[in-house]
Amino acid sequence: MPHSIDGTFRRSFKTNSMDEKDRLLLTYLQNGLPLTPRPFEGWSAKIGLDSAELLVRIQRLKKEGTFGGIRAILDPRAFHYQGAWVAARFEPEGLVSAAEVFSRHPGVIYICEREHEFNLWFFITVPEGQDLELHVRCLGKLSGARRTLLLPVRKVFKGSDLLNSLDGETFPAMGEHFEKRQTAGSLDWTAAEIEMIRKLQEPFPLTDEPYQKIAADFGITEAQVLETMKALVKKGCLKRIGSFSKHGAAPSSAKTWVVWQIPEEKLERIGLEIAEFTEVLYADWRPAFSELPYSLYGVVRAGAPEEIEGLARRMQERIGKWPYRVMVTVLELKKERIRYFPKEMDAWWRESHHVEETAFH
Repeated sequence: MPHSIDGTFRRSFKTNSMDEKDRLLLTYLQNGLPLTPRPFEGWSAKIGLDSAELLVRIQRLKKEGTFGGIRAILDPRAFHYQGAWVAARFEPEGLVSAAEVFSRHPGVIYICEREHEFNLWFFITVPEGQDLELHVRCLGKLSGARRTLLLPVRKVFKGSDLLNSLDGETFPAMGEHFEKRQTAGSLDWTAAEIEMIRKLQEPFPLTDEPYQKIAADFGITEAQVLETMKALVKKGCLKRIGSFSKHGAAPSSAKTWVVWQIPEEKLERIGLEIAEFTEVLYADWRPAFSELPYSLYGVVRAGAPEEIEGLARRMQERIGKWPYRVMVTVLELKKERIRYFPKEMDAWWRESHHVEETAFH
């Protein structure tokens, strides 16, 4: 049942043009729509509005930027997707074409150019049961990379995951993980559930009977839609269907990616010490290579070079003078939310299958 509005919740919304009915409506939207044929009907009666006016208010509040919209809120942990960062090295003239190759992979959700010898970085996700390492090897072959390095997280010292720490608005915490040559899934998804998960990642229909609209798109009954959604709730992947917020980044919220070259035997101690700094938003341990010798990755709340240098000096006083590098992003080339069970994934694999046999040579 929707809870009452307390003072803290009131302050989280704009108040310049809102009345008490708007605030109550926002509370209901935050809690989530009921899985009933006419989900807005009960709210209308409690707020004192007819359904048409309630929908108009939702549209107005969204247009004013009070909230981002209505969508299915999925729990990434329930899908057990694998994900990892990859660093790739290209000649400068090959960056654009390589980024296009990476971008065509449905599981590559972020690509950027960096000021580094490894000048193109991306984050890739694949469903549980697929070989993430093989996907990365195939991408390296298809793009003509001089070298690709798979950088899965080994241990997190602070925060949820690196991508979320850099941009939590675009990338909900997904619990980044990688299991070498994983072959078996832990959850059995029905065909109807997979199709529903795909549908729930589309814009949610804002009508009196939204589930009826979804049923019509599928060519099934509304009861079947609600039954499938309830099954997804029970499996833990569908948290709710409700409002989400959009927060603009303030100048003081500048974030910088910094990496340190730390011997493996000292990583546990130093990782925990770095995590104690309030300016450190995230810190983890990743594999080091001769070409990329950094093992401790972090995101710090600092933007200007003098801020980063000052923080680095204070860290060195505590952990010692270990080599570090600021990972400067030159250009973001792709940035989109993870999509679960995209149909394009199978198509990508069919088209790319010709490099599978040579991917590990």
